[in-house]
Amino acid sequence: MKKILLLSIISILMVSVVLAAGPGGVHEPGAGMGSPGMGGAGNYQVVGTDLEQNTLSEGEIAGLKLMREEEKLARDVYLELYDKWDMPIFNNIAKSEQTHTDAVKTLLYIYDIEDPVATDDRGIFTDQELQTLYDDLVNQGDTSLLDALIVGATIEDLDIKDLNELIAQTENHDILLVYNNLRKGSRNHMRSFVRQIENNGGTYTAQFIEQSELDEIVGSPQESGPMLDENSNIIPGVSSELRGPQGQRRTLQSGNYQVAGGQMINVQQQANNRMVIQTGAISVDCPLYLEMTQERVQNETKIYAKLSNGRNAEIKIMPDTASQTALQRLNLRNCTDDCSIELREANLGNQVRAVYEVQAQRNSKVFGIFSARMQVQAQVDAETGEIIRVNKPWWAFLAVEPEE
Repeated sequence: MKKILLLSIISILMVSVVLAAGPGGVHEPGAGMGSPGMGGAGNYQVVGTDLEQNTLSEGEIAGLKLMREEEKLARDVYLELYDKWDMPIFNNIAKSEQTHTDAVKTLLYIYDIEDPVATDDRGIFTDQELQTLYDDLVNQGDTSLLDALIVGATIEDLDIKDLNELIAQTENHDILLVYNNLRKGSRNHMRSFVRQIENNGGTYTAQFIEQSELDEIVGSPQESGPMLDENSNIIPGVSSELRGPQGQRRTLQSGNYQVAGGQMINVQQQANNRMVIQTGAISVDCPLYLEMTQERVQNETKIYAKLSNGRNAEIKIMPDTASQTALQRLNLRNCTDDCSIELREANLGNQVRAVYEVQAQRNSKVFGIFSARMQVQAQVDAETGEIIRVNKPWWAFLAVEPEE
């Protein structure tokens, strides 16, 4: 089973500004993704993709591979220019480009597409046209600071052009989600580079997009949106917004999910590969040995836990419902500091079940007179919602358990 992606990759998103300190204390937004370079996205003929199918068209696959390396190209060029000119805008932009290429990598993972980035070393590319473009851009940016800033604008120019073309060639929800937000980032970054070019006595003329489009970008304010943070970075949790192919089960990752009945749940990966699932104010801990997966069916997500017998138990009952059922049986009003809820595996005769286990310390009075703390436990079937086990001390029958 595939390993869970780093949360910094995977996950959905808001666009705004990277503030990069320029010469003389000028602050500029960070930058976006690079471009495919000579003969980029326009060479791909993409046929329409049925979102209910589990495959992408050849053109969509080629476009994703291209964008994965283009984002890396932008990052690598900006790192080289930062090393040469020590101008913060290049370093900040490079950080944004890292998150951008990771976002495309997430799509490759979801759709089981081979990653063209065989090595993440700076300046190394599988696509030889991108390799040549990288070498040319670095050499051009090495000439002067003004030339370096023009290289940055050129990369964003190419990037916007190719994203325009790729966006027009697909109807896939996941691809459009990522591409549209990368394009927002590139427009913000174009504004930054053009401003710095003008601050350094130069001008920039559109080379790949129409001049009218460039003028509209530069003349408009910074953009915001649902996929990038204030530094134009892909925010954690993006992977939960990517639908993936219908009916394909994949590792449950951090993010928000809509389950049966339109209910929303939040999933967060914790240390030591533990996971927390939350509905409303109720959180449940999932231990290491449970392999949690998810499957998208239409607009809802099904959650599964793989048990020791190999069966994938569908988690049909959410934590808030299971907690309420268990607490009512234990005569408790709520789960306090002395209470814990865990999704775990339990043996019921010859069956292995996924259960919510609620453990709590409660007050009681033995013979109705002597105060005593009582450890109580209830297990709720995660598939059916039935109480399958209640455990109390042997002396519980001698005690009065007032509602708490």
